Amino acid sequence: MLRNYMLVLFGMACVTIVLIYHSENLKYAVCTHKRTSPNGKEVICRDVKVSDKPLNDGLSTLDDIYITVRTAKKFHESRIGPIVKTWFNLAKKQTYFFTDVDDEKLNETTGGQVINTHCGGSYSRPDLSCKTGTVFDTYLASGKKWWCRFDDDVYVNPPRLVNLVNGYNWTQDICIGRLSVPSFTADYLGRKEVYKFAHGGAGCCISRPLALKMQPWCGREKLAVTTREVVLTEDCALGFIITNRLKTDLMLTELLHSTRESLKDLNTDTLHEQVSIGQGPGKTVNLDNVKSVKKFDPAVDPTRFMTLHCFLFPTASICKT
Repeated sequence: MLRNYMLVLFGMACVTIVLIYHSENLKYAVCTHKRTSPNGKEVICRDVKVSDKPLNDGLSTLDDIYITVRTAKKFHESRIGPIVKTWFNLAKKQTYFFTDVDDEKLNETTGGQVINTHCGGSYSRPDLSCKTGTVFDTYLASGKKWWCRFDDDVYVNPPRLVNLVNGYNWTQDICIGRLSVPSFTADYLGRKEVYKFAHGGAGCCISRPLALKMQPWCGREKLAVTTREVVLTEDCALGFIITNRLKTDLMLTELLHSTRESLKDLNTDTLHEQVSIGQGPGKTVNLDNVKSVKKFDPAVDPTRFMTLHCFLFPTASICKT
């Protein structure tokens, strides 16, 4: 009888914990009293306190960051190829490629990190909103502290990315990025609204608490509605949601770089400090005068990602060939 009673209590406790984790309103469970099991191998929670705010459990690691790269079928070879050969190897388990087709070869090469959004492959507002909204939903499902999003023409330095997000408290509403212009004006439901947005070509990072608050306007279906109502691209719509609807200021940094800048003028002495560097036709970082670095022929390395990677990480395998 006592055994049955104990089993019932145990079952009720399990259900309670499951409800705590899955309730829409109670998103964070905090272990308030801990003890070590007799074998010394487990930490057991005696009490669970529910909070509507996340616990700041110290510095973030690479595993706390959900890195996403949005791409399309036509760029799998020309853009994703150089990424896979370079910086992806520093964040294989944390980086995901969101595309519009199944690509078994690329998925095998990346160890299963390719996600087919089943959205259209065009640059139309509905297709891009579908793709970015799917990325957003997948990030939320990951449970990670940070969502750092990049386009497929950007080189990312993962160790510096970790350093960047650790300059901020992830439990607060944070969006780290770089402006392309000071501000924009949009027509939203018949009203003129001012907003700012972190330029997608340079990349940006969003904390989980802020992402959770973005849900009424963002997601696979909701972002398409938002972009239609505000008549904006999905990148701009994210900025509109963050700075206009949620009244959250952007945390600006000069460590993220897009092709809107003159990348050839970047001081090579500071390249080790940068978090992201974009590329495009005629717009690549200039490494011609850098010494002690393996330089690939531009015909083999048109993005200059391979040469840049060897400059930053000279012991990488591609630098030894």
